[in-house]
Amino acid sequence: MQMHEVHICDTTLRDGRQMPDVYFTLYECVEIAKKLDEIGIDQIEVFCPGYVLKDYFLIRELNKLDLSDKLLVWHRGLKVDLEKSINSKLDFGAVALSVATEKHHRETKLQMTKEQIIENMCEAVSFAKEHGLYVSVNAEKSVGTEPEYLAQFANSVIEVGADRIRYCDTLGELVPHETYNIISKLTKKIKVDIEFHGHDDMGMGVGNSLEAYRAGAKWLDTSVCRLGERGGFTSLEQLVYNLYKHFNVQKYNVSKLAELAAFVENVSGITPPPNTPITGLNIWRHESGIHAHGVLKDVNLYEKVRAAEVGIKEGAMKDKIVIGETTGRESIIYVLKESGIDIEKTNPIVNKILSKIQEQYLFGRKTSVNHEELVELYQIFSRKNKIKPINTVAEF
Repeated sequence: MQMHEVHICDTTLRDGRQMPDVYFTLYECVEIAKKLDEIGIDQIEVFCPGYVLKDYFLIRELNKLDLSDKLLVWHRGLKVDLEKSINSKLDFGAVALSVATEKHHRETKLQMTKEQIIENMCEAVSFAKEHGLYVSVNAEKSVGTEPEYLAQFANSVIEVGADRIRYCDTLGELVPHETYNIISKLTKKIKVDIEFHGHDDMGMGVGNSLEAYRAGAKWLDTSVCRLGERGGFTSLEQLVYNLYKHFNVQKYNVSKLAELAAFVENVSGITPPPNTPITGLNIWRHESGIHAHGVLKDVNLYEKVRAAEVGIKEGAMKDKIVIGETTGRESIIYVLKESGIDIEKTNPIVNKILSKIQEQYLFGRKTSVNHEELVELYQIFSRKNKIKPINTVAEF
């Protein structure tokens, strides 16, 4: 399926850094930006230099790498924030201006009227455009904002020059069909590009982003390894791969996804579980007897995501087969043959090995059985079969 062009704004270096206990060094931030650029990500979001000290130096370093045009520098929707950034003399091509639009936020956090919010944001947008900046206006907590007010807010900032509107599912509370309906209606009410910013609190980040794209959103926001506040953010790896597979989006280098994810895992200290979609180790490991039997015939039977596609070296078959509680005979035979032991499926030793393995899990084993241990089991049962039983005292 081919659709309209899509652009990705990655917020690992802004929203991702707001995740508790995740702290990148300046060098690590620069490396992440470089790797995002290698994949072809359209924009890289960072904090404004007046908000976080590190970002002054980060933007300066990215200027040296000719990444200025890819920078989206986040600010509150206030002219005073922009003044600090512009006075820093740093080079960046675009700014994000953010304010909460939902009623509870307006009344409780901001204590501002609808009109005051629009007035402040329009002043900030006008100031940004006077300085030649591309502007994404962010409606924090778009979900829950009255549709009429959201359209009024969007059209007001568009009139003074906003280039796109970021619709924010700040708490990750939408489900995909709702996202499609909302974005479809919004595209008819406003005249500029819509950007979808989806948190993953309820596990819907990627699904919501894909439906936003289907509904007409031209910008989608991501974060590497789902880094982000609370339940995390829309996964860059998962979204890019799904765009590639299901929508024929080929502008991004999917073969660099695993390398980027591995780097961010390492420097963030957050290790995703092995069953993580797209880049998780278990995508290419098989224990279940039914699955392993199929993979031994043809890996395509149970591996839709191929390791080489996302930049992981294709492992040998012996590395794919895991021996455990749900292992079948085919796996036992394969591992033994790989170890130089030729054995038939009908050999009673195979059943004895399987029974012994399952017995261990009955009594609390928590790890898989490595291949060397399997060979040892074979040797134990082979020796037992060769020992002649003693039937009488005379034979003894």
